[in-house]
This record gives sequence, structure tokens and C-alpha cells, in this order.
Amino acid sequence: MFPEQYYYPVYIYSLLLISAVQYYQLQGMPRGVLLHVREERGSTWVFGLLFIVMVGLRPVAAIFGDTESYAIIYEGYQSGSIVYNPGSSEWLFYKLMSTCAQQMDVQGFYLIVEVFYIIPMLWACKRLFPYNMGIAVLFCVAGFSFFSYGVNGIRNGMACSFLLLAFSFMHGKKWDKVLATLCCLVALSVHRSTALPVTCMLIAYFYRNTKMLMAFWVFSIFISLVAGGALDTLFSSLGFDSRLSHYINNRTHDSAFSHTGFRWDFLLYSMMPIVLGWYVVIRKGIASRRYLFLLHTYILSNAFWVMLIRSSFSNRFAYLSWFMYPLVIAYPLLTLPIWKEQGRMVGMILMAHVGFTYFMWIVRG
Repeated sequence: MFPEQYYYPVYIYSLLLISAVQYYQLQGMPRGVLLHVREERGSTWVFGLLFIVMVGLRPVAAIFGDTESYAIIYEGYQSGSIVYNPGSSEWLFYKLMSTCAQQMDVQGFYLIVEVFYIIPMLWACKRLFPYNMGIAVLFCVAGFSFFSYGVNGIRNGMACSFLLLAFSFMHGKKWDKVLATLCCLVALSVHRSTALPVTCMLIAYFYRNTKMLMAFWVFSIFISLVAGGALDTLFSSLGFDSRLSHYINNRTHDSAFSHTGFRWDFLLYSMMPIVLGWYVVIRKGIASRRYLFLLHTYILSNAFWVMLIRSSFSNRFAYLSWFMYPLVIAYPLLTLPIWKEQGRMVGMILMAHVGFTYFMWIVRG
């Protein structure tokens, strides 16, 4: 649609502008209005459509990471040099790719991938935030990893979006739980590393001791500091993702987002939903079953990454919890009565959330 070097600047500055407008609207908003007055949703769906079109029709360029790699595989399916393997554990994604390869060019395929990346997220926000869908979506698209997993780790991003939708169905009736199960199966068939958050979902659904789970997260830091190398070897042998061993054992890459060593910067970022959860659940004594489920799933998934924090490309593992980061932040802010001036607090946290994403882009650039 336009030169590839302008995609992220257009995305981030549009995000800053929209967030600033939302911040202004939230100032002085009574808590009762924020939590109980349904907002207009049309603009949110339009925004999602614009993102799908803009990012889906992006040029195939190195700046978009794995976009080029998947384009090469796609060309293989088109030429017949690559044949679809129905026995693959991630058969659904490659079935989609092989089917599309016979019908359209690679940008058409990427457009479909963006549909499956954005629509489940929008649907999840609509279900989880009946009164504040737009603000919740803004938290999601402002996430540190959101744009990257729309253009780079597209398979992981697509799979995790279906898990967000699964979250929204977990506490419904029997049919809702069937849909949650189907969403999990889709996610696993697109990217099998989602077995980790799916397992954490099941544990969080039945185990509700917030203090113990937070203690486990803190203990995972100690384990990583003391026995990180041994854990790298252990997890690389599990084989739930063919890239796991490569990322853990590859210690030669030294970029801003994938170098080895204990990542205190990412750890501080990851702990923010847990700090908020401590304040809301432990300090204020406010909780709902759905919030506890989201928070506990995040804590368990993130603890896994903390144990592997020294590995190269540890941010790949972090995404298995970071994909739910915006919802874990937004859910208590937009559904639970925490502060008297809740609108102002939500606006401040939103701007801090967006500001971090902008700051990391500046640092990287």
C-alpha cells in the first residue's frame, strides 16, 4: 500500500493520537459511566478492518521479519515443490497456506491471516468487555508485541488470538465451553507451542489461590538465577516446538530484543499485570472469577518464560504470556470498581502502556 519503512511509524503515531484522544475522554469520567454505560462500537470494528487491510496487503520485505520466510514457503506450495503434509501437528496453518496458494497470491494469503489475527481478538473483547470494547481493543493493539506478531511471528499471533477468544468462552454455559475447546484445538493446530498457555488455562480454571501462584512466579525468578542453564537443557529436550531447542541453544545473536542473559527489563515489563493483580485482589480484595482466571493463566505462562529468560530469543517464549498481557491489564480496569476516579486512572495506565511500546520502538530504532 505504501513503502514498508512507513508501516510501523504510521501504526505507532496513529496509536498515540487515538490513545491521547481516549485519555482526554476518560478524564473526569465517573466510575459508574465507565463500568456500566455501553459505548458505541462501530469505530472499533472500522479500526480493526483498516488494520487488516493495511497490514494484510503489506509488501513482502525483510523489515517484516518472517513475512519473507513464509512467502518463500508459499511460493513452494504454488510451484508444487512443497507438498502439504496432513500428518503435521500444525496441519491447519499449512492446510490454509496450501489451499490459498492454489487460489491467490501471497498478499491475499496474508490478508486472510490478518483476518484470523484481528477478528478473534475483537470478538474476545466484545464478549469480555460488554461496556468498554473500544478501550479494551486499544489496550490490545497498543501491546508491545502486537504489531510484530501481525507481520513477523504470524503463526504464533494467529494461534494466540484464538486463545483470547477461548478465554471469553471459558466461563459460559456448556456450549460456550465446547467453543472454548474448539478455539484451543485451532490454536494448537496452528502453532503447537500454545500447548503451554492451554495447559496453564486448565490449571487456572480449577486452581484459584492467587497468593500461591504469585509466590510461584517469584520463585521462578530464583530458579532462573540459580539453575537457568539446566532448565534450558531440560526444556529444549521436551520437543513441544521444533524451534524451542534452536532458540534456547543459539547464543550467538545479540540484538536488542533477543540477546542472552537475565532480562531485567523484560521482567519488569512482565510483572506489571501481576503487580496490578496483587493490588486489586490482595490489597483491595476485589475480584471476579473471570479476572482470577485471566490473571492466573498469565502468571503461570509467564513463569515458564522467566525460567528461560537467559535464552536467545526468549521474547519468543515471553509472547506465550504477553499475548494476554493487555487483557489482564484492561480487565480489572474496565470491569471492577477499584478507584473513585477510575476513568482518570484508566487513562493514565493506557498512556503508560502505549508509551512503553513507543519507547521500545525508539530504543530499537
